[in-house]
Amino acid sequence: MKFAIAAQMNLFGGFPRERDIVPSAIMVGLFCVLAIAHTLVFALNYSRGHYFWISIIWSWNCVLRILGFALRIVWVKNVPNVPAALTSELFLILPSVILVTFNLILAQRIFTWRHPVGGSRRLFWGVMLTLYGVVLLVIAMTIPAAFVPFIHFLSISAYESWKQVNMVSSVLIILYSLTSISLLGLAYFFQPTRKDENLYTYQPWWIESFSPFYFVKKNAAREAEETFMKRNSNHRHAIRVIAATHHHYNMVEGLTNQRGVLKHNKSLLIVSVSTILIFVGAVFRSITIFQNKRNYDSSWVCDYRLLIVIYGGFEAFINVLYLVGRVDLRFYRPDRLPAKVRAIITAEQTFFNSPVTSEDEDDDAISSESDGYSKTDSFSDQGSFEFIETAIPSESVSDKHVLTKNEFERGVDDLRSDSSSTVSDFQF
Repeated sequence: MKFAIAAQMNLFGGFPRERDIVPSAIMVGLFCVLAIAHTLVFALNYSRGHYFWISIIWSWNCVLRILGFALRIVWVKNVPNVPAALTSELFLILPSVILVTFNLILAQRIFTWRHPVGGSRRLFWGVMLTLYGVVLLVIAMTIPAAFVPFIHFLSISAYESWKQVNMVSSVLIILYSLTSISLLGLAYFFQPTRKDENLYTYQPWWIESFSPFYFVKKNAAREAEETFMKRNSNHRHAIRVIAATHHHYNMVEGLTNQRGVLKHNKSLLIVSVSTILIFVGAVFRSITIFQNKRNYDSSWVCDYRLLIVIYGGFEAFINVLYLVGRVDLRFYRPDRLPAKVRAIITAEQTFFNSPVTSEDEDDDAISSESDGYSKTDSFSDQGSFEFIETAIPSESVSDKHVLTKNEFERGVDDLRSDSSSTVSDFQF
């Protein structure tokens, strides 16, 4: 049995032994506490109408970590237990990829806050959705690459091919882990444009602090949504971004502005530190794969203590950063306005002028028509005239009367022939 285990491919963290039980059990207990903490934060926020769904994802991510370390303990009891071994490896690798994916979502929200025009374009969203689709393909490639060599008898060529697939997937995970920092770099490397400054943004103005023990007022988000029923279209269609007070963009103001200083320096630090820690773990796992050694000849990279530190200590620290740093407040983007609010059409949204005329407009039309008459009388003295179009004031467009050129000339001749009368029988 020992010879069979020694002849296997080396693994990151090595094959488990009795010494793995205690640290793995500690990690199970630690991630249980973290999962409960994330669930409590989500439940408190949900009860107050503050919906930050990523918190529940982090809670389930901790559950995957619990399963990974718990199955590693089961694996110790029966090393040839292939299903437990492979499932443990899967639940130790997958949570890191999930953390990177949601770090990318957080970085995307920072980018959209700093560049609301670019962050709301379809091109940008298309690129981001493509990245999220790529990670699904990477996961779909990583799972069989890690499983097939252990559950099927393979020829030498097939065995080497699957190892190369595993190498490629490890490199892709490394590159994917850097996308969050890259997006943060783009957000601050490129300065906001004038369009970004002029575009209206909808921030959660009811968030007053990022303190670890602060929670928003109950139904504050719903009350804020109701205020949009009396706002203009620019406000109702503003770009939804995260909360901040150190900006110079047009922001949809709320009913109150009693907030502390909400800056995002710590937000950048949280995303950067967590991404770097995950990146380190991905690099060590990739080194293990590229070493391409047998278990009996494995290096220090395959030591179980390194696995405990990276998959256990690092990710526990990342979850503590999320909880203490109140990522659920820092990266909260207001929910989409209800359909009844978005369906409101105000005067600012009307493109065409209303066909209904007011009384003042009718008076103006009558006075302008009178001016037309006086101008016509003066033409008889000057011996010249111009062709005009007049309309009898009426509420119906069909009653409009257009004066033709022949009628106009005939009326002028009548005026000239009747020198004894000062009033013409011709009526316009």
